[in-house]
Amino acid sequence: TIDPEKTFFIEELESGKDYEVIISNLTGLYRYRFGDVIRCVGYHHKAPIVEVAYRKGQFLNASGERTSEESFYKALSNTVINDWNVILVDYTTVEYFLEGNRKPRYVVFVELTDGANGSKQVERLITKKEKMKLDKALERENQTYKVLRDIGRLQPIEVIALKRGTFEKVRQKMISYGVGATQIKQPRVTRDEELIKILEEGRIS
Repeated sequence: TIDPEKTFFIEELESGKDYEVIISNLTGLYRYRFGDVIRCVGYHHKAPIVEVAYRKGQFLNASGERTSEESFYKALSNTVINDWNVILVDYTTVEYFLEGNRKPRYVVFVELTDGANGSKQVERLITKKEKMKLDKALERENQTYKVLRDIGRLQPIEVIALKRGTFEKVRQKMISYGVGATQIKQPRVTRDEELIKILEEGRIS
């Protein structure tokens, strides 16, 4: 969790903790908040290794439930570690609406590695029991999500495991849009049909 009362220099980050990025520079920015939340995942010598976890102020909203990226990330990361016993490498979530007779639901595309050493790709389908663990975690994070699940307006979350390299294909597609390679952030929520197609094609079957 983020403590809003404390600020840290980059060399003071602790592994496994989340931090909101605040920038001050000589060109006029003073304590500028980008909205990015990063997680320190380790150190290389004295330099912290960080990854973008989510953006503050953005929401999933398939049926009026407004699940924040922060709440979704917390539910997913805790479930992956504590219930699935694997490591979350990357993820993107899609809101699916009214496919045929199906009601809205979240679909999260994940790349996972083995919890033993983090080097082996998880190449299996996510079980129904594992999916329900995540669904219950989302209910705990967002009471409105729980209400909509209870009354049947939202279907249970779908989890799709991806082949290694799928998110790199997403990245290359974003570069083809004209986004600079150094500016690309993996979208935690996407409604881009081309990116969704890449994700669908990368599923482990």
